[in-house]
Amino acid sequence: MPKPKSPVERPAKDIECIALVKPGSALARHWNFIKPTFGIYEYRKAFDTHDLRFGDGSSQRLTPAQFRDVILLKDDGAELVGRLFD
Repeated sequence: MPKPKSPVERPAKDIECIALVKPGSALARHWNFIKPTFGIYEYRKAFDTHDLRFGDGSSQRLTPAQFRDVILLKDDGAELVGRLFD
């Protein structure tokens, strides 16, 4: 299994995968996450947007400064997202 990574600016293609918000990070404090939290990370090349969606319907548009607060779990990608959330 490859080492999990944080998002990068302008990936070569669209990405959809499960992502973990690092506990204690600025993003976790902003959302008042007490426990480790995961969501769906989406990068859309056509719009150059990085979004993190949560199970309750809320979402966060990520800025490059927030990338270090998120760990992407890319092994199963969209297939895992589909099994968990669709």
